[in-house]
Amino acid sequence: MEARRVRQRALAVRAGRAPRGFHPGAVRSDRCGPGLHVRLRLVPNLEPHRVRDRREHDRELQQLVRGRARRPRPPLTDRQPSGPSISCENLVDSRFVRLVCGGVEQRQERGCVLRDPEQARTRLVPVVTPTAWIRARLSRGWSLSSLGPNEARLLFDAAAGAAGLAAALLFLELFVPGSTSLRQSLPLVAAPIVFIAWNVLAGLYTRLRIAAWQRKAVVLVGTVAATSVSCLLLGAPVPGVVLWGLVVTAPVVLGRAFVALPFTRHTSLVTTLVAHRHGPVVVLGGAGYIGWHTVDLLLQRGYEVRVLDRLMYGREPIAEFIAHPRFELIEGDVTEITKLTSAARNASAVIHLAGLVGDPACAVDPDFTRHTNIVATRLAKEVAQSLGVYRFVFASSCSVYGVSDTEVDEQSALNPMSFYAQTKIDSERELLHAVRDDFFVTVLRFATAFGHSGRPRFDLVANLFTAQAMTEGGITVTGPQQWRPFVHVRDLARAIVHVLEAPAAVVQSQVYNVGARRLNATIGQLGELVADVAREFRGPVTITVREQAAQDRRNYLVSFEKIRRHLGFEVETGLADGIREVARRFANGSYQHDRDEVYSNVATTRRAVEHFYDPLESQRLYAPRRVG
Repeated sequence: MEARRVRQRALAVRAGRAPRGFHPGAVRSDRCGPGLHVRLRLVPNLEPHRVRDRREHDRELQQLVRGRARRPRPPLTDRQPSGPSISCENLVDSRFVRLVCGGVEQRQERGCVLRDPEQARTRLVPVVTPTAWIRARLSRGWSLSSLGPNEARLLFDAAAGAAGLAAALLFLELFVPGSTSLRQSLPLVAAPIVFIAWNVLAGLYTRLRIAAWQRKAVVLVGTVAATSVSCLLLGAPVPGVVLWGLVVTAPVVLGRAFVALPFTRHTSLVTTLVAHRHGPVVVLGGAGYIGWHTVDLLLQRGYEVRVLDRLMYGREPIAEFIAHPRFELIEGDVTEITKLTSAARNASAVIHLAGLVGDPACAVDPDFTRHTNIVATRLAKEVAQSLGVYRFVFASSCSVYGVSDTEVDEQSALNPMSFYAQTKIDSERELLHAVRDDFFVTVLRFATAFGHSGRPRFDLVANLFTAQAMTEGGITVTGPQQWRPFVHVRDLARAIVHVLEAPAAVVQSQVYNVGARRLNATIGQLGELVADVAREFRGPVTITVREQAAQDRRNYLVSFEKIRRHLGFEVETGLADGIREVARRFANGSYQHDRDEVYSNVATTRRAVEHFYDPLESQRLYAPRRVG
């Protein structure tokens, strides 16, 4: 039935008819591929507890389109892991948390343990301290592209006020002699600061930041008038104050109007955004190497999890999750809009782990790589925004740093040495630019992963060395002097959940390297460590050293201080423990077919490319580019 419903929706979209769940309201059109427009007509789902039958559903849908839908009530509580106690020791950089229970808030110190099982269902909200916010803001840098929405508004209003001040002073100097003395002009010089202060008092940067532009225009006219009266009372010359008000009003009002044109919001969309902040977490690519651990950890912590995955590696990795009551699987590609929309509806967060990983896999077919890594990211972002999903975590890579002779951090220049790294940079820019108030994006640059997963991989250097040592008794080390940062795959999942549970204001538009300084190692050091661990399970292991490959010139030493300082995140598994974990599974026979194609991203990518260029398959996807 599900497959039949999806086919009917897809046919309706292709024929130009809007299926259920779509309405002619919020329309968005974007070019996401060669010669192709994506046109989304999206409306959020109605509240399940109010939809009693088909007739009431239709009546509410009509009210929603006409703008008369009842305002949904946000829930009082969040989901928390079940159990007799919950520790909030590691909540983000804040001494206190708010305990919200039955609508009553209490402040309690970090490190508290909730012993009451009933209290365990309350909401634990970390309090964002000014110090934490300032530290997070400084780490983003001061370029225009790093400004948040409110920061951009403040800068724009300050610039408009300064422009009005310059025009007023010039006018007074030319046409009102004697009015530019220090005593008379000083109150006028303070006008931009007073203007910003009135805007803050009026709530223009807080409660009114997502209001309709008409309402903002009325408030802005009022704050300009209040600023003008304040300056007149302080003794500013009347002609200068009048001219300042006229010059400032036009840009601040028209600027809001122009910005609002392509991003009009329906009232029901904003209210539904509040109502669905506690919905399921969507994991794109949840059946993959990192996705398996992420899904497992989210389920352990009490979240509802919805996975969208094309199952390139089969169902076996997630077989143990399918029967879980809080797990839902949607089989499909991220670029299938009907599947992506179904996955993101009512969700509270999207974790984007889908896409091709690694330089060899991305080199198989550049067009397929662009489609899978860049186009898919843009579609996921647009659909998530349109459906009111307010948290978005993107998995990037430390390979964006390329070659560096010194330690690099999040502020270092990017130097991609491969097509894979370039697609990650393009995806990061797509997500971090033009961020809206109600959409919080965090980019995690992962170090080179290692360790066991429900979907094992043996094309990662640490796992590859372990497989060679355990099956062949010898390791081939290429480029022994190359530095790499390493991190266990389970710690990557922990970092993702850590970000989801951090205050949105702290992690908004942030980029974090995920790993640990102590896990930075050269390829040669890694080979020696693998050989030492493998000797615990079998006989001697030889090491063969080759010169660095010409096509792989990556060499970078990465700093992970930012995520430790901001979020208190520390990795738990060291290199030796992770290698020993994989070696032990070889020893007990869990990896009897480690050379099987299913363990290789390159082999599975080749099969996926064949499907990508298949005419029947491509009908369901966006922008499959044809060559030749």
